[in-house]
Amino acid sequence: MKNILYTISITITLFLTSCSGKLKKENYDKISNDMSVSQVESILGKGESQASSNVDLGEYGGNISSEVMTWQSGTKVISITFSNGKVMAKAQNGL
Repeated sequence: MKNILYTISITITLFLTSCSGKLKKENYDKISNDMSVSQVESILGKGESQASSNVDLGEYGGNISSEVMTWQSGTKVISITFSNGKVMAKAQNGL
């Protein structure tokens, strides 16, 4: 039982350390409009989807999708809005 708890503890510590290491101003500054989700995740790691929407414009021009993703470690937060899979806006707090 102690081995299982020890393994879980180490895993959580490594996960939190890896996330916090990427949440810094210099990485935030690398993010620019029109980058894809995979490009952003290659810089910041896996993000968490907070909200998404999909609007069908029908005869007026297809489909518009949007998604807000966040990366957080403690008080450090990066929030990025994607439109049709590309960065449209970004914000940060605590970097």
